[in-house]
Amino acid sequence: MSNITSDNGGTIKIIGFGNVLMGDDGVGIRVIEELQKLVLFTNNENIELIDGGTSGVDLVFMIQQADRAVIIDAVDAGQETGQIVVFTPDEIKNIKKKKKGLKSFSLHDIDLAEVFELLKTLNISVKVIIIGIKPKTVGYSDRLSPEIEDKIPEIILKVKDAVFAQ
Repeated sequence: MSNITSDNGGTIKIIGFGNVLMGDDGVGIRVIEELQKLVLFTNNENIELIDGGTSGVDLVFMIQQADRAVIIDAVDAGQETGQIVVFTPDEIKNIKKKKKGLKSFSLHDIDLAEVFELLKTLNISVKVIIIGIKPKTVGYSDRLSPEIEDKIPEIILKVKDAVFAQ
């Protein structure tokens, strides 16, 4: 995985997707809430933390003014429940072939592959890293399952790696 670094002054958008009323689907939003508590992210003028909601099409508008983006979402890429995967848009086709699909639980109107194809079509060039975790339960609840809640610190470390690791 290549890293997104913040040393060139470019804008980095960290976007969490999900629905906080649908259990583990809200993990991306919950991670953004935790990142908002960290000075490392809130005092960096190059970083914008965004609650992306559930619309994949809106992702196009959210990242078109960014140099780089980190997307956090509830994703099934064929991994075990609670397992975190980190990948780039270029790796989506391989994941879909190997794992028989890639599902974002949050982006109901369009899937991740379609979003990145749309970005290419519109000639929007943004370096993107996706951090996904396979949810345990997606259903009416305003809480994450304990297994997914316990993974938030690990997801935050992966966000830090993506943004700050050299």
